[in-house]
Amino acid sequence: MRASRMMTLLLQLQVRGRATGPELARLLEVSERTVQRDVEALVAAGIPVRSTRGPAGGYRLDRGYRTRLTGVGLDEAGALTFLGLAGPAQQLGLGEMLEGARIKVWASLTGEARERAGRTAERFHLDPWRWFGTPEPVPCLTALADAVWRDRRVRLGYVRDGRETTREVDPLGLVLAAGDWYLMALRDGRRRTYRVSRVRTAQPLDEPVRRPAGFDLARSWAESRREWERERTAVEVTVRVAPGALPRLRRLVPVHGQAEVPVTATGWVEVTVPFESDAWAGEALLSLGAAVEVLRPAGMRERVARELRAAAARYEPA
Repeated sequence: MRASRMMTLLLQLQVRGRATGPELARLLEVSERTVQRDVEALVAAGIPVRSTRGPAGGYRLDRGYRTRLTGVGLDEAGALTFLGLAGPAQQLGLGEMLEGARIKVWASLTGEARERAGRTAERFHLDPWRWFGTPEPVPCLTALADAVWRDRRVRLGYVRDGRETTREVDPLGLVLAAGDWYLMALRDGRRRTYRVSRVRTAQPLDEPVRRPAGFDLARSWAESRREWERERTAVEVTVRVAPGALPRLRRLVPVHGQAEVPVTATGWVEVTVPFESDAWAGEALLSLGAAVEVLRPAGMRERVARELRAAAARYEPA
């Protein structure tokens, strides 16, 4: 445990150039006194760690010294996919491994490569979560991730339409989409997609999973998503939309319909968008208020108009 901590301390100094005792104590989750003892042990081992006092003081390595202890372990290598996605990595239980891998990768960089990596980190950030929302609870996510990693069948307790059912599936992969986790799996030889927040129990079984030859998780997810959207397009609605409402409208319609919704416009535009039900179409279009006018079908136009009249009546003076 201490050896691992001391190596992390050494790599932090290599990456940062200089760090104060409180900074290292916070990063390593130990006391400043423990940091001081670890530094003394490194110095005794012949590693040139220098300390300076004062406002600009702290610990640093002699210029030109570089450790070669930058090998990324197997567990850390598995976490590298989530570089830049600390939140999802934490949900999967990979936060600590990801940080260890990240610091080793940074420590291995020199010169222009490190400068380029630093500039990128300063200028780009990936945030997979939706606006005005919090991630759904996913208490079984780590268990599912373990089953995916070990290729083990799982018995799920899954809630659908308000009822919990039990089913055995062969996990193939986990996907984070628009802030929500989904499990792609085989059930009775057919590909299925399960929303992880609806999984109440996940019991790993001893039976191995036989992954289909040539299975590609990204391609399979894209196909599944397109199929889901096509199957659930129950109504198409033609509307006139104010330019300011276009970004909101694009978030309401499926991917295969978004090509019809412009990114920007200087005036009102007419577009046809798909919805998975009349009820959802009505709710979504009403949420845009006066920034949208339903043109057709006539039944949807009347539905929205009826709801607007009822809403307006509630605000009329008594």
